[in-house]
Amino acid sequence: MNSFSFTTVQGKTEVFYCDEPFLPHVGTYGGMYIADSNTAPIAKNSKNFRHDLPLVIIEAGEENKNFTSLEFIIKTALDAGLSRNSVFIGVGGGLVCDLAAFAASVYMRGAKCKLVPTSLLAMADAAIGGKTAINFDGYKNMVGTFFKADEVYISPKVLKSLSEAEYLSGMFEIFKMGLLYSKDIYQAFKTQKENILARDEGLCLELVKKAVEAKALVVSRDFDEKNERAFLNFGHTFGHALESVLNFSKVSHGEAVAWGISKAMLLGKKLGLTDSSYADEVCAVIHSYSRIDVPLLYDKEKVLLTMKKDKKNIDAKIRLILQKNICETFIYEASEKDIKDVL
Repeated sequence: MNSFSFTTVQGKTEVFYCDEPFLPHVGTYGGMYIADSNTAPIAKNSKNFRHDLPLVIIEAGEENKNFTSLEFIIKTALDAGLSRNSVFIGVGGGLVCDLAAFAASVYMRGAKCKLVPTSLLAMADAAIGGKTAINFDGYKNMVGTFFKADEVYISPKVLKSLSEAEYLSGMFEIFKMGLLYSKDIYQAFKTQKENILARDEGLCLELVKKAVEAKALVVSRDFDEKNERAFLNFGHTFGHALESVLNFSKVSHGEAVAWGISKAMLLGKKLGLTDSSYADEVCAVIHSYSRIDVPLLYDKEKVLLTMKKDKKNIDAKIRLILQKNICETFIYEASEKDIKDVL
């Protein structure tokens, strides 16, 4: 089992790369498992699963990333007599990783948290870096905390079981990391499309490692998103707004982010801030992997209104992440008119 670690202001996170899905040890203070209806079998069939510990199963679906699910987890922990030294183990995709870590962060003002991401999106993004959240009142990730996991266990073997939409959703997050921090990742997306779509295990693991290590470096420098970590929101202000307007259905998170990146590229190109040929190439690469099925009649005014309520904004100004070129990223406060022009 290979591993590497990174340290933030909250302490160390150890990331393990496993041949098979592997549950972490619980320790002497007990703990609980959190999974969704799709990943509960993975938890039960994993090494080290303890039948004497509670297993909370959340119904799969972004609409269940809410206070009701959070309360269910906390109530189960209380009923089991868990303490702040107990371990909350999340086994699942972004939904589960966000919920498990959020619950751990608020239970008795902070329990232990270990994550076993089972989707590509969670491996490359949700399980790394300590952002936790639930959706609220139709808005994506509106309530949450910064709370790092103590350990993360990644196994690329589970990727074979993902649907095409789930797999591409994660790949688009890795693609985003390539644009921000790794020319090698971007080059792989341009030249190894066949192997990526075939889910070549060696290549997938290499891409995940590069994305994880790039993100780890960023969050170790800026854990609570005061500066550089904001770049990781590339494509997300557009994308989160689209997800909210479509009621977290019709498009996956990764597709929404890819759509958001393409809109950011169009905006940067329109304003003369992004190299034109680079913007065109990025959009072409995105569409070569997936014709993102965004409903043609989505409400542009609602998207704009939702963008105005994005938690990353300052003084009611819409803050977007744009690029001059690959690995050349900056924050830009865009006018409503300019945004409307590219929606």
